[in-house]
Amino acid sequence: MNKDVIYVRIDEDLKRELDMIALEEQRSLNNLVVYILTKYIENYNKTKELEKV
Repeated sequence: MNKDVIYVRIDEDLKRELDMIALEEQRSLNNLVVYILTKYIENYNKTKELEKV
């Protein structure tokens, strides 16, 4: 699987919080962000499916 690189600007407070969560979950920051985005997309798609009903 090819992986793209993206650059995101975030507040330093948000970065600090993400770093702390990643450390607690023994993940890299990159892995945490990918996990969060994946879960968001799953929830988004579920919501869209429910709206069709």
